[in-house]
Amino acid sequence: MSATDNEEEKKKEKDEVDELVEFLSDKRSDVRKEAATIVAGLTGTDDGLQTLTDKRETLISHLLHLLGKDPPESTPSAQALINLTGHSLEVVSLAVNKGAVERCIDFIKDGECAPVDLLLSLLANITKAEGGVHVLSQEGKPLEGFYIQRLVQLLVSGKPQETYAQAASVLCNVSRHPIGRKVILDRKGSIVNLVTPMLASTCDIRRERIAATIQNLCCDSESRKKLLALDSEETPIVKALLRPISGAKVNKELSDNVRRGCAGAILLLAKEAEGREIMKKLDAPVLLKQGYELEEESDVCDALEQTGDVFLKHGMVPDDMVPKDVSAEVIPEGEEGEEEELPPLIMGLKNSSLNQVD
Repeated sequence: MSATDNEEEKKKEKDEVDELVEFLSDKRSDVRKEAATIVAGLTGTDDGLQTLTDKRETLISHLLHLLGKDPPESTPSAQALINLTGHSLEVVSLAVNKGAVERCIDFIKDGECAPVDLLLSLLANITKAEGGVHVLSQEGKPLEGFYIQRLVQLLVSGKPQETYAQAASVLCNVSRHPIGRKVILDRKGSIVNLVTPMLASTCDIRRERIAATIQNLCCDSESRKKLLALDSEETPIVKALLRPISGAKVNKELSDNVRRGCAGAILLLAKEAEGREIMKKLDAPVLLKQGYELEEESDVCDALEQTGDVFLKHGMVPDDMVPKDVSAEVIPEGEEGEEEELPPLIMGLKNSSLNQVD
């Protein structure tokens, strides 16, 4: 095929895609449905994703509009948007600017448009970008945090549970940003109290995302102190974080992601005197030693080793557990200094390319 033939072929494909995008706004519902189905299919391939991403200005507007239609139109539209937002941050920014967050929230509440699990998956992709988090958190507005509180309520009480599991992914993404942590921690602890028990959920997505969320809540000292202030008999946050990494043989935690999140959170909470006090009462040095002896995942082992170093420096390790070749200078409380600053191991989930629908 000659260069001229190639150019003509590409022009023909371009014209066909333009026509397909126009069909998304056709007056006839059957035409819109067919066009949305074809678009969703195209987003299942790399070439299709790139071709459609080039048409994003018009395409995203049409797909967002179709989210409010009946399921035969809204379902493939949601699938297409999930794949497009998972492919390109430019598409995410555009979708946020065109009201994707508000539409998802409205249609989740409506319950008669696109399936809730797809809308939540779309929100999870959108909130990977800071702009999506700011819109969802309603930063600076009178109802700041209302959308997030609503999603948490759905996560807790929505039935069937698997339909609402991706709300935990949204919460994880939100917690990566200061405004998200503020909203989660400043509502009298209600959100933390509701989601902490999900570390024992039978749903992997819930456990993994909540473990990552709690670790994200530990990434700055102010947030850690707020989180530790919420630890209580009713909501034993530190105890819940210790269980998956303590070598428990009953209901053993098999997810690497859960154990990573819990180990990272414990490491960061051990930076605070309040955190160490709680851990001391729970016999954390012994529990984590037991967990370390059984642990095979390298990131978890690394976090446990660093936590052990913190315990040693603060005189928390029983004498019979201190290696004979180790002599640690005990640091008096309040004299840690800047050099002991420990960075978070993971912000959110490792290898978490969320929600690409085939």
